[in-house]
Amino acid sequence: MAESEKFDVDAVRAALTKEDSPWEASENALTRLSKSQRAVLLGVPLPDEEEQNKLNSRGKKIRAEVAKADARDAAGLPAQFNLNDRGGVSYVSGVRNQLNCGSCVAFGSVAVLEGTARFTRGTPTLDVDLSEAHLFYGWGSTVGVDCNTGWMPIPALTFAVNRGVTYESEWAYSPGNSNGGSLPSTWEQHRGKATATADVTNNIQSLKNHLTTYGPVTGCFVVYTDFFSYHSGVYQHVSGVQEGGHCVAIVGYDDTLGAWIVKNSWGTSWGMNGFGYIKYGEVWIDTWSNVGVTGVHLRTWTAGKKVLGAYATGHDRNGWIYVQDNGWLRVGGLTGTSHLAMFADLLTAKEKSAYINAFSDDGVVTQTYTY
Repeated sequence: MAESEKFDVDAVRAALTKEDSPWEASENALTRLSKSQRAVLLGVPLPDEEEQNKLNSRGKKIRAEVAKADARDAAGLPAQFNLNDRGGVSYVSGVRNQLNCGSCVAFGSVAVLEGTARFTRGTPTLDVDLSEAHLFYGWGSTVGVDCNTGWMPIPALTFAVNRGVTYESEWAYSPGNSNGGSLPSTWEQHRGKATATADVTNNIQSLKNHLTTYGPVTGCFVVYTDFFSYHSGVYQHVSGVQEGGHCVAIVGYDDTLGAWIVKNSWGTSWGMNGFGYIKYGEVWIDTWSNVGVTGVHLRTWTAGKKVLGAYATGHDRNGWIYVQDNGWLRVGGLTGTSHLAMFADLLTAKEKSAYINAFSDDGVVTQTYTY
């Protein structure tokens, strides 16, 4: 790497000291890259100057609002909320690495889908790992998206609503799709499909309401040079120039710190094992493109799990089972007789602690195998 391209972490630290050190900088995998390599990671096209001025004004207004004594939510929302730590459990999928491709929108959007699927079901261990490759290289390519163009959350999540996204096991991610992955013909038997999108951009209370009701939302923002070296604390722009646009998943907030909790897609060496805080109203994080979904239908096989619980009501064909890493699923069956037969087989599997492989179509078991 040429000397002029070296990332100067000490210069960022010096700038932070002048600002009373609102956050901590450190070397990481990003700061060891060249400037051109870092640029590839920024997959959200920056708006024109007029739109940037509007975004800056919105951010200034939000910072003024949260600074007021009466800014605390009147609807009774908690002062802190973190989907990555709800009583010691996490509804957030693991931190991933987009590598050298501007596919951050796909990672932020898939994090929204996975987190919403888990949180709305109350099942933090839900076995859902959706394919960023399908969303980005599959659906994105149909509208001219690639590693160099980047994308935006609304069109990405609209594909998740209208068409759905398959599982990672069906199409594994690699930068630039270098592994030659493609969509199998049976992908619709293994997919997540969102119910509807919700745009909560530029509205802190709506964003918080969505987080506490449904799950994560996307957060697009402008990246300044210093952001690459973020390690901990509440990020706000201190030094450096605009490098490009980026997208993360907002997974919580902290009113005491005055910040959003974000999950990045640059691996675990950045930030606090891939997570971080960004100050309310800063770098367009809450004024540009904050989009969530209101639910996620899942269709897939449970693949070798145990039945951990079961119950039935007095209504016709209303038996339920709790499947390991899948939560509560309703037992199907076209007739009362077939429903009872399937339910009885699953109860037997529970009694024997046997493994089952059940096909779940939006929470309804339609086929089962016991072994």
